[in-house]
Amino acid sequence: MLWAAVLLVAASAARAQNIRGRYVSRAQEDGTVYHTFPETLFEHPEAGDLTFDITYKSGQEQPLATINFTYEMERMTPADSVRFVSGDAVLAGRTEKIYVEPGKKRWKHRYGFRTEVAPLYRFFDERRTPEVWLYAGGETYRFRVKRSAWHAYAPVGFRIFEMIRANE
Repeated sequence: MLWAAVLLVAASAARAQNIRGRYVSRAQEDGTVYHTFPETLFEHPEAGDLTFDITYKSGQEQPLATINFTYEMERMTPADSVRFVSGDAVLAGRTEKIYVEPGKKRWKHRYGFRTEVAPLYRFFDERRTPEVWLYAGGETYRFRVKRSAWHAYAPVGFRIFEMIRANE
C-alpha cells in the first residue's frame, strides 16, 4: 500500500516536470512572451471537442493572458462569451472572433478572449473538475473535461505557469 502511494506521487511529479515541448517562450525588449501549444481537454456532445491555447506576455502593467479556443458546430454559431471554470479559478470574458469557416460537415469556430492571469496559476489543479461554458447563438454549451486528458495535462499546465511566476 505504501509503495503504491509512493509510485503515484513519483508518477505525478514526473508528469508535472515534463513541460518541454508543451510551450514556447521568446524574450522581447519589454518582457517575455509565453505560448502554450493547443490542448484538447474538453468535449460537448453537440459541439465536439474544444481545443485551447494560452498566450501571456510578462512585464505588463496589467497582467492579462489571451486564451484562444476552437470548437465545431453543425451550423454557424457565433460565440458571445466564455467561462473556463476550475474550482474557484474562473477565466471569463467576451469573445473576439478570429475566424469561422465551413468544413465538410461542420462549421469550425476560432475565438479568443483576454483574462486576468492570476487565476491561471490556480486553474491547472488536477484534483478539480474543470468545465467550459460557451455562450453562443443565444444558447449555453457546457463542455465537460476529458478526465484522463485533464489528469495528464493539469500538472504540465500548472508547472508552466509556476515557471512563468518564478520568472516575473
